[in-house]
Amino acid sequence: MGCLVIHQGVRDTKLADNGEINFLYRIGPGQVSGREFISLNCEDELYEEALRLRDPYAEWVYTLNEEFSSRSLIRDELSLFFLTDLSNKRNELFDTYETIANLSYLKKRLQGKGIEKIELYGADDAFFESLCSVFPNTQIVRFKPSRERVSLGRRVLADLFYVLRVVIAVFLNGLDNTEKPSTKGRDKSKYFFSFFPQMFDSQLSELRYRDMVKPHDAYLVTILADGMHQNVPITSYRRLVKSLSRHKFELIDRELQIRDLPEALRRYWGIYKLARSAAKLRFEFQGIDLSRYIRQELLWSASRIGRLTFMEKALDRTLASVRAKEIVYPNFEYAFGRMISALVGMKYKSIVRTGFNHGDYSWRFVNYFLAKKEAKITPPYLNHCPIPDRVLAEDELCSEIYKYNGYCNVTIMDEVTRLDYLENLKPKKCDNFALIAAGLHDGELLAACLKKVVETSPTVRFLFKPHPRAKNAYLKKLPQLPNLEVVSSPINQLLEFVGHVYVTYSGVGVEAARLGIPTTLVHMPGRISWSKLLDYRSEDRE
Repeated sequence: MGCLVIHQGVRDTKLADNGEINFLYRIGPGQVSGREFISLNCEDELYEEALRLRDPYAEWVYTLNEEFSSRSLIRDELSLFFLTDLSNKRNELFDTYETIANLSYLKKRLQGKGIEKIELYGADDAFFESLCSVFPNTQIVRFKPSRERVSLGRRVLADLFYVLRVVIAVFLNGLDNTEKPSTKGRDKSKYFFSFFPQMFDSQLSELRYRDMVKPHDAYLVTILADGMHQNVPITSYRRLVKSLSRHKFELIDRELQIRDLPEALRRYWGIYKLARSAAKLRFEFQGIDLSRYIRQELLWSASRIGRLTFMEKALDRTLASVRAKEIVYPNFEYAFGRMISALVGMKYKSIVRTGFNHGDYSWRFVNYFLAKKEAKITPPYLNHCPIPDRVLAEDELCSEIYKYNGYCNVTIMDEVTRLDYLENLKPKKCDNFALIAAGLHDGELLAACLKKVVETSPTVRFLFKPHPRAKNAYLKKLPQLPNLEVVSSPINQLLEFVGHVYVTYSGVGVEAARLGIPTTLVHMPGRISWSKLLDYRSEDRE
């Protein structure tokens, strides 16, 4: 009799011996001890399985637009499906795609192994139901189940708080708009969209565009955004508004209006009703029951779309008051950017939409992948995802991925301004210093993964750099080791002297490698790596 132990999470677990043949599959850095195990983890084979499933999964997700169409979840010429995180396939937020890859890989590895029992540690209900659908005739016993990532109660509270922030912002706008604003400065023709203050330095220069923004150009910014891309305290709102020159900054939030609330509620309620029916509909991909995962993604998407309604209406009013001929915007692959693509494509056809490549890409990062013939530049967008008129890509790899997914008029930038700092940086590569650079969503996992490396290298001082925009509450739980230090110094200062860099998917790894600094790509058990480094190294082997 064979027993499979599946362990998910950060915490270590010690099991009692059961006298059986035990197989172990880990999802996350948590260690399992107490038995003799045959490990089933193999990162290369998991990545191959993820690549094999990527396109069929993108096609399957695309078919879910039919559920939106049948329920009239559309707005003018746009299906709201394309503004959902479900359509975006947010692998960094939800485990749906990763679960598919893991279970598909396990099913292949366990053929002929005689597994009669599965012990599941740390997984949530969504993973459990998917596992049961893949191994219907196997006894599955759960231990220490985890909480699902998305719950209705937490989402409703967060959304109510967001609406309150909108109401306060509208009130504060009223205090500052006792006189009709001058139209001086609104004759700019090229606008660069961004999130303020998150993406600006102390000199009010946008961190990604830098010198691309010329004196005769202007910024199109939001402070509140959707409360997900950035979450600025409402107590700072008025101060931030006053810091923006109307000659250079067009603030979308000035056009927020409470009258948009009913429409936001209608859209929110429509997606929420679909989420409630997810379990009854049974969403299944290649024999894997994903109903609970899809419900989580729809609940999150209801929040997203409700909030985007406020932003969309405000942006519409803003664009109606300026003379824009071109808008440059990042995040066009995501819901916020798709909203911009759709609005401008439907109502402001004379404005050129330029998508700006805002980060590193990978052939395994399913977020950026669309079904064949899903993308479309011109409306209607009832059955097609809105995309920009043209795209500026950072390099050849990004360009290839964009073209593969149906984006048109893709050109490679002559200069990636956000990386200009690398030209003048001369790394000293001190062997006694190492940098651990966390990504936006993986800080706690990365720290746990590298705990043993830190403990066994007492002569090296490890500098742990959390992502500046991440929720970093986990830092309080980091292991207290004498040679591990949390730092907040800018990346350029750290790369000047560290002799080694550890990353999972952070772009810092690519930048360090370009500088010739030894870089370790950390592979987490059961997690799909979407680091560009992996693609580059595959090309080198070829």
